[in-house]
Amino acid sequence: MFLKKTFPFLVTLLMGIFTFLYFFMPHPKMQMIWEGLLDWVYIVGAGGMVVGIVSMVRTYYKRAMIKDDPNRYYSFVTLFCMVAMTLIGFTKGITSGTLFNDIFINILVPLEATMFSLLAFYMASAAFRSFRLKSFSAGLLLVTALIVMLAQIPMGEIISPLIPKISSWVVDYPNVAAQRAIKIGVSIGAVATALKIILGIDRSVFSGVGK
Repeated sequence: MFLKKTFPFLVTLLMGIFTFLYFFMPHPKMQMIWEGLLDWVYIVGAGGMVVGIVSMVRTYYKRAMIKDDPNRYYSFVTLFCMVAMTLIGFTKGITSGTLFNDIFINILVPLEATMFSLLAFYMASAAFRSFRLKSFSAGLLLVTALIVMLAQIPMGEIISPLIPKISSWVVDYPNVAAQRAIKIGVSIGAVATALKIILGIDRSVFSGVGK
C-alpha cells in the first residue's frame, strides 16, 4: 500500500514543491539540481515507452484471442506491423533511404492523410448543424463564417472590398479575444488539476487507486 499510494504521492508532492520554488528562486544550486532532474526525463520516458509497448501487446493479444470478435484480425495486423517495423528499424536503420523510412513515407503518411481527410465530412456535417438559424447567436455565427470564407477566395473581394477588411477585423480582434479567453480558462483548469494531484486531493492517477 505504501509503494502504490503513499510513495507516489510523496514524490509528486516534493517534485511539485521543488518546481514551484525553482521558478521563484534562481539560485545556481537550484539550477544544478534542476538540470540533474531533467536527465531523469529520458529515463522515465524510456520506462513509460516500455510500459506502453507491454500494455499494447497484452491488450491486442487478448483481443486477437477472442474468436467471436470479428475485429480480431485487425489486432493481428497491428501486432505484426509493430514487431515488423521495430525489427526493420533496429536492423536496417531509420535514416532516409532505408526500408523503414520508405514504409513510413509511402504507407503510413498516405494512410494518415486518408484518415484526416475523412474528418472533413464530419466537420462539414457539424458546421451545417451549427449554422442553422435557430437563434441570434447561430445567425451571427453563420454570417461571420460566410464573410471569413468569402475573404479567402478572390470572389469575396469582387463582391465587395469590405469583405476582406471585415474578415481581417474578425480574425484579429474577436477571434484573438476568444482564443485568449479559452487559453486562460484552460490554464486555470490545468493549474487547479495540478494542485489537486500535487496536494493529494485527487489520487486517481496513482497506481492501485480506484480498483
